[in-house]
Amino acid sequence: MNKKLPYGISNFKNLIEDKYLYIDKTEYIEKIENFHSPYITFLRPRRFGKSLFTSVLANYYDINEKDNFEKLFGETYIGKNVTKEKNSYYILKFNFTGLNTDTKEDLEKTFIRTIKDSFNKFIEIYNLDVSYIQEGSAASIFENFLTQVSFKIKGQIYVIIDEYDHFANEILSFQTELFSSIVSKTGFVRKFYEVLKKGTEFIVKRIFMTGVSPITLDSLTSGFNISDDLTRNDSFNEMMGFTKKEVMDLIKNIVPKTLKKTELKELLETLQKNYNGYLFASDGKERLFNSDMILYYMKSYMNSGKGPESLIDKNIATDYGKLGKMFDLKNKSANMQVLEDVLKGERITARITEGFSLEKDFSKDDFKSLLFYLGMLTIDKKVLDRSTLKVPNYAIKGLYFEYFNKKLNETIDYEIDVSDIEDSITEIALEGKNENLIKVVEKTLNKLSNRDYIKFDEKYVKLIFLAYCFLSKIYLVKSEYEVESGYIDIALLKQANMEPTYFAIFQLKYITKAEYEKEGEKIIEEKKKEAIEQLQKYKASQELMGLPNLKKWALVFVNDSCVVNSEIE
Repeated sequence: MNKKLPYGISNFKNLIEDKYLYIDKTEYIEKIENFHSPYITFLRPRRFGKSLFTSVLANYYDINEKDNFEKLFGETYIGKNVTKEKNSYYILKFNFTGLNTDTKEDLEKTFIRTIKDSFNKFIEIYNLDVSYIQEGSAASIFENFLTQVSFKIKGQIYVIIDEYDHFANEILSFQTELFSSIVSKTGFVRKFYEVLKKGTEFIVKRIFMTGVSPITLDSLTSGFNISDDLTRNDSFNEMMGFTKKEVMDLIKNIVPKTLKKTELKELLETLQKNYNGYLFASDGKERLFNSDMILYYMKSYMNSGKGPESLIDKNIATDYGKLGKMFDLKNKSANMQVLEDVLKGERITARITEGFSLEKDFSKDDFKSLLFYLGMLTIDKKVLDRSTLKVPNYAIKGLYFEYFNKKLNETIDYEIDVSDIEDSITEIALEGKNENLIKVVEKTLNKLSNRDYIKFDEKYVKLIFLAYCFLSKIYLVKSEYEVESGYIDIALLKQANMEPTYFAIFQLKYITKAEYEKEGEKIIEEKKKEAIEQLQKYKASQELMGLPNLKKWALVFVNDSCVVNSEIE
C-alpha cells in the first residue's frame, strides 16, 4: 500500500502515526551517540530536513516516549539497532524561527517569550511541580529554570535547538549593529549560551543544534565554545537531504502506478537537473537532493502527472529572497563581483571558513563560504587546501539570475517590464522570431552605456541575455552548453512540462566601440563568420539533432547595438 507524501511534515510522531512515508535517517542517531563529543552543531541550508531530524532525535531520546518506541521506530534502522541511551533523557527543545527582529527590544522580548514557552511545555509534558522566575534577562530566567528543574528530576536533559541562527540571519544584512550588540560579550544571546554551557556542568548531558550559517556560532564562541561542528564531516554528509537511492525509494512508495522505465528515467533526470548537486563534505559519498524541493515537485506530480509550473517552492523562494540581502553585507562591490563571476561561469575557489565574525574583516572567501552554507554554492572538488565551488543545480541558478535582474534594474535606473521580456521569449517559442528580445537587450545596453562601459565585455553581454532568458519558464536555459564539437553560448532547450514550437541556440559576439572605430566593418564580418562557423559545427551534434524546429542565430553586438542578427539553416 502506498504511503502519503510527507510534504511540510516536520513532526516525526505525527508523520509515523498518520502513515506518511519516512525516509529513514536513523542510522545517524547511532553515529551521533557514538561521536566523541556530546555537544553537536550541524548546519544545512533552509528547508533541508533539519526540523524533522530534530523531531526524530527528540522522540528517540524522550523518556516519555518509551512505551511508543516500537510504534515509532520499529521499522527503522535504529529500531533494529537500539543504542544504550534510548528514551533516557528529558528533552528541552527550542525553535528560534519567527522572532520579531524589528528592534533590539522586540527581539529580546520575543526571544524571552520563546524560551519561556519551551520551559512551560517542558514542565507540562513531564508533569513537574516547578516554578521559575518570570522576569529578568533571558540568561537569568534560563539559569533559574535549570536550577529549579534540577531539584525535581532524577535524569538529565538533552537540549535540542532548531534554527539557532534564524533571527540572526534575518537581521544580519540590514542591521549589523543590532546583530553585533546581541552577540557581544554583554549581549542577551551570548549570555543565554553561557548559561547553557554552565548547564552542562550539572544537568545538561547532550546538546544538538541546527542552523544555516556559522556567523552567529563564531560570534558566540567565547560564550559557548564546547560544541563540535559536524557540518563538513564526511561521515555526516548524507544525514539531511536525499540521496539518489532515497529519491527512488520515495517515488516507488508514493506513486500509485508503476512507472515505465522511460517515465522513471525522465522524472529522475528532471529532479537531478533541478534539485541535486549538493556536497557539503569534500569526501562525502554522494551529492544530495534538497528534500523539500523533491517533496514539492512530487506533490504536483502526484496530483497532475507532471511537475509544478515554478521550479522553486514559494516557501523556499521567500527564504532565499531574504538571503539575497546577504549580497549587501560588508563589502558590497566585492560581493557583486562574486555574483557576476558565478553567473559568467568563472572558476570560483575558496577556503571554506568554519566560522566568521563581523568584527573582523569579511573577506571574499568569507562571502563565498557564506553562499556555500546558504546552499547557493556547493563543493565541486577539493584542490589542495581550497575548494572549487559551483552552483548546485538549475533551480538555484534561476534564483541567481532573478537577483541579477533585480540588481540590473537598479543599476540602469529603469524598470524593464518583466512581461515584455517574457513575451519576447514566448515569441521565440511560438513564432521562431527573436527581434523583440534583441530590442530589450539593446535597451538595457543603451542605459548601461550611458553609465559605465569599462567592465563591459562579451561575457557581460551574454550575462544580460541569459538573465532575460531565465525570466521565462518556457525553456531550460543553458550557457556554455557543451556538445561534442564545442560550447554553445546560449541554448534554449526542452523544459519538463513545456511544449514550445521552436527551440533555439545563439552564438554571440561583442565588439567594443574602440575596436569598431579602429577596424570598422572588417571586424564585424570576422565575428559574424566566426559565429556562423561555430553554429554550423554545433548543429550536427547528437543532442541538437533530436530537437525539432531548432533556430540557430549568430548575433554580433557593437557597443549597445545588435548589428548582426543572422539565422542559419
